[in-house]
Amino acid sequence: MEREEYIDEMAAKLKDWNAEVEKLEAKAREASAEAKKEINKEVEIFRAKKQKAEHKLDNLKKAGEDSWKELQAETKNAFEDIKGTLDNAVRRFENI
Repeated sequence: MEREEYIDEMAAKLKDWNAEVEKLEAKAREASAEAKKEINKEVEIFRAKKQKAEHKLDNLKKAGEDSWKELQAETKNAFEDIKGTLDNAVRRFENI
């Protein structure tokens, strides 16, 4: 996969994940106080990881041809971490 295609794919994933987080936030507004607290905690974890991934994606955009493959692996790991966090939160709160 070429660099621009990869960057576009990762940016699209972030956009999709933001939509999932918005759904979780909507659930939090309707949930009990305890569930709201737990959902908001998961959302904050997601946002911290997302910020880290966005930083890695920005570095990837700025990287030279020689170093972008190395940065791609780091970016991939950050995105996999976000996906796992979000998937767990969605499953955990799907019945709220």
